[in-house]
Amino acid sequence: MYPLIEIFGRTIGTYALCAVAGIFVSLLFFWKHTRTIKFSIDDILLLSIPTVLGLVAMGHLLYGMTHLGEIVQILSYANQISLAGVLTLLGNCFGGSVFYGGMIGAYLTFAFCTRKYEKPKKDLLCDTLAMSIPLFHVFGRIGCFLGGCCYGIESAFGFTVHDNPLVPTINDVNRFPVALAEALGNLLIFLVLYYLSQKIKGKVIYVYLLLYPVLRFSLEFLRGDEIRGIYFGLSTSQWISIALFVFSAISLLFFKRKRTVSA
Repeated sequence: MYPLIEIFGRTIGTYALCAVAGIFVSLLFFWKHTRTIKFSIDDILLLSIPTVLGLVAMGHLLYGMTHLGEIVQILSYANQISLAGVLTLLGNCFGGSVFYGGMIGAYLTFAFCTRKYEKPKKDLLCDTLAMSIPLFHVFGRIGCFLGGCCYGIESAFGFTVHDNPLVPTINDVNRFPVALAEALGNLLIFLVLYYLSQKIKGKVIYVYLLLYPVLRFSLEFLRGDEIRGIYFGLSTSQWISIALFVFSAISLLFFKRKRTVSA
């Protein structure tokens, strides 16, 4: 794993580099896939900027919610330390990001920004967003693997990391490459969604919300960290996976029943 690399004398985090690459590829795909409705680069930027802001805000918010115990503890002795100290500690609680929070924030912002469009155009935009998410996620999880933030359980199969300065927990322990497994899973989901995009227009987002939760729920058992919260034996992400899967299954059944009644 290589959490940091030097480019032109500057030290850059490999996760940030992968994230930027993922954003670029996803935006390029979005533009290419929506060219039939003459969706320009300017249109994409005007839509993507608030969507990215929603992604970042909700990702950090959900991360903070998994640290509620720490936040309550910090606030309980806030009068004993300086305001700057309180803000620093709270900043650490919200410093990370949870993918599900970012995904939900991005989708809600995207839905709000596209509410003015007519149904055929809106369906194409939503389908393209659904395909863009796992495409970006492929790069994001590769970045996680290189950075070492999303490490796996101890395993005979996997990788042993030495001298990782950012995540010392993973050093000298052979771990399952769960981040790479998720990257591969997201790539397969993207290919499935792309294949289905011409067959079930306007419903691709619901198929994504069926497939990814299954992948995420399963892989959570292979992760070695517990910073996402554990409730009744399941992590925060596993509970969200269950909720999204049920929501998507009900939505698809509703659309199918509505089509049958209309026919």
